[in-house]
Amino acid sequence: MNSFDKIANDYDEDIYPLNTREFVLPTVDILEKLSPGKDILEFAVGTGRIAIPLSKRGFQLWGMDNSKKMLEVLSKKEGNQNVHMVYGDMSKTKLDKQFDMVYLIFNGITYLLDLEKQVACFQNTADHLKPGGIFVIETFIPRVDQIVKDDIAPYALEEEYLGFDKYDRINQLVTSYQYNLASKDTESYQTKHRYLWPSELELMGKLTGFELLHKWENWEEEPLTSTSEDCIMVWKKK
Repeated sequence: MNSFDKIANDYDEDIYPLNTREFVLPTVDILEKLSPGKDILEFAVGTGRIAIPLSKRGFQLWGMDNSKKMLEVLSKKEGNQNVHMVYGDMSKTKLDKQFDMVYLIFNGITYLLDLEKQVACFQNTADHLKPGGIFVIETFIPRVDQIVKDDIAPYALEEEYLGFDKYDRINQLVTSYQYNLASKDTESYQTKHRYLWPSELELMGKLTGFELLHKWENWEEEPLTSTSEDCIMVWKKK
């Protein structure tokens, strides 16, 4: 079973408040502004946090995910009829269609757990874009202090929630262990990521035929700096 299949039913509750209008609308606004046309593909669409509100603005949205359960949750939401749902692997699944924009946000690229698959995802994106099409990625920037000092580092120590990251520095992997202490029986799950540096993202884009347009730290379009915790990059297909 896909790791996201296990958490799909509770996913929207678990990421709250990141699915509220306050957090969603800035992302939707920028994606709307960036897209040169109406045909858009979201890789790792999940439960449609961004796809549904974007589709309501008149875009033809396609959403791909490799979790059948996440797509099942999306299929039950109001507004899902405006999103064409596809079960597939964003590093290799091919659609018989090209798009004006492809976006992969909320750390989605890190769920591809080796370098080859991440580069393949860039190439698959290029194959799905029309000439001049836009590719947008959002992901976290690795916390250098934690990687250097610790193999295991806490990132959340709260009364009802605990979170720890375990690093594999050689393979650039981090496993995130999460514990929900609020329920009667402690719930736990883990996710695994291959983290990337901004320089790696730039190189992947260059190798697959993209021109880098923007580097931001947030959806307010503030420039990427040495203290940024997140990275948004925008490319154009040459």
